[in-house]
Amino acid sequence: MGEQLPVDVYAKNGFLLLKKGHYVLTPEQRERLMDVAHGDAEEVAVRLERERLDRAAQREREAATMTPKNPLVEVGFMAGRLEAVLLHGLSVPGLAGRLEEMAEELLQLTQRFRDGMLASLFLVPVKSHSLKVATLVALLGRRQGLEPQRLHSLVCAAMSMNVAISQLLNQLGSQRQPMSLSQQEEMLAHPVLGSAILREAGVADEHWHMLVQTHHEQDDGLGYPAGLRADEIHPDARLLALADLLCERFHSDAAVLPAQVMASLFRGELGPFAPALVSLMIKEMGIYPPGSFVRLASNEIAVVTHSGDKANQPRAAALRKVDGPPYADVLLRDTRQGAYRVLEPVAAATAAVNPAYLTRLWTSRLG
Repeated sequence: MGEQLPVDVYAKNGFLLLKKGHYVLTPEQRERLMDVAHGDAEEVAVRLERERLDRAAQREREAATMTPKNPLVEVGFMAGRLEAVLLHGLSVPGLAGRLEEMAEELLQLTQRFRDGMLASLFLVPVKSHSLKVATLVALLGRRQGLEPQRLHSLVCAAMSMNVAISQLLNQLGSQRQPMSLSQQEEMLAHPVLGSAILREAGVADEHWHMLVQTHHEQDDGLGYPAGLRADEIHPDARLLALADLLCERFHSDAAVLPAQVMASLFRGELGPFAPALVSLMIKEMGIYPPGSFVRLASNEIAVVTHSGDKANQPRAAALRKVDGPPYADVLLRDTRQGAYRVLEPVAAATAAVNPAYLTRLWTSRLG
């Protein structure tokens, strides 16, 4: 008492009571400090740091519940993860579990952000064809009312159907000449080989395996690898095949508009698919799907944001006049009004905006 403290003095909860160099002035103060305090600064520092990290983690968790969640951004992140998993195949620890976790994450996103996930098919610039197909079958399966386990298997199959040819698909993306004979053989074998890889990884879901094995079969018997015909092919496999084909057509030629692809499907030009399946796809995608671009009666270029009550009256956001610069901010338009009715679909290039600028149109808060 009456001398300078040689150490900082802390309460046991880490609260600093007196700093080094301060004085204990009264016997009562000294007795009180002896009861509730100690001067082991290193131990306290460790505890304080741990508590600081715990508080920071809690703040992050709380912020996550308050921060707007954007489905297009989430799809971008997931695409990179999925491509890495598929590219490395059996060398990925817990391959089956990783795929199932991503499938569940995707199902949650499609349940929460139906229009945003449709928009991601056109606006998220990723190479992950498998993720786009999985997104579409998740939405279609929900519209069909598939029971949860069957829908889970369908999404898992869509994500993993190309696990045996991930490297080949990367090669073909930059290859100008036609596929070589060995590449053709690899392509024809990938449904069976993919199922074998998944079985080796621990996948025991036979519906998942069946879909991977038969997703290239066709109603007319001209598919592969087994040449099955209509009644021999499970409806989920045909749904997967149609989603696979449409996602390929959407991105194979920038000059071909989504509305034109859907029109070709309606006219039966994309292959022999059951009318009920075609109808299902058209109802889900609509005439002007979210993420596609249109010209309005106001002579504005707009992006479709959400489906409307009528197929030809979607919700849209105007981006620019046809002959003018992009607006500083989007302008929401009600296409039910004659002044803003949709006149025609247009190419994405017509909008003259970076797709990243549009992602916020589908942001929503959690909870």
